[in-house]
Amino acid sequence: MPTYIDLSHPISDSMPVYPGDTPVSLQQTASLEVERHTNFTLSTGMHSGTHLDSPMHLTSSLTRIADLPLERFAGKGFLFNVVGQKIIDLPESAFNHVAPGSVVLFYTGFDLYFGQKQYYQSYPSISENTALILVKRKVKIVGLDSPSPDYEPFKVHHILLNNQVLIIENLTNLSVLLPYLEFELLAFPLRIKADSSPVRVVARISDKSY
Repeated sequence: MPTYIDLSHPISDSMPVYPGDTPVSLQQTASLEVERHTNFTLSTGMHSGTHLDSPMHLTSSLTRIADLPLERFAGKGFLFNVVGQKIIDLPESAFNHVAPGSVVLFYTGFDLYFGQKQYYQSYPSISENTALILVKRKVKIVGLDSPSPDYEPFKVHHILLNNQVLIIENLTNLSVLLPYLEFELLAFPLRIKADSSPVRVVARISDKSY
């Protein structure tokens, strides 16, 4: 039986968001005792919590995330432990085992500070050189347990998204994946006509991966 590991932050009322983004509101609007059913209303930006950026976010692409093929959101995953690295700058040889169409995750450990000031002000960033290597390796998704792979003017965002590499931000629980040699990553967004989407990211691990 495969093991499933949740890599997503839960969505909750007033959850932490990137500075300047619209606050999240999650409110119960009906209860079983009064209305004889339960209901909630959610108001959120597409970049709150664990979410996936598509090329439309920062490029001239007009393709909304709902129109991307489903195979773009799943693939064989590779985890890189980069805890303590302020700038993630790995040699090309580090990716020799990463096949085209794979998903690359960077474990920075920064999810421990989720919601704190330092989480948004001093997170690690990916070097432009490493971003270009990831494009060269033809990976389909890059993900981190931090709010962004870079800072303004977001050159790494542009390198990845202009080359159709999707980006997952605000992952959590990546340390649980450290013992595993390989895993499958599932990161299906809402079927929403927008540039990006909140996403439930799950690692599926088979018995042979221990």
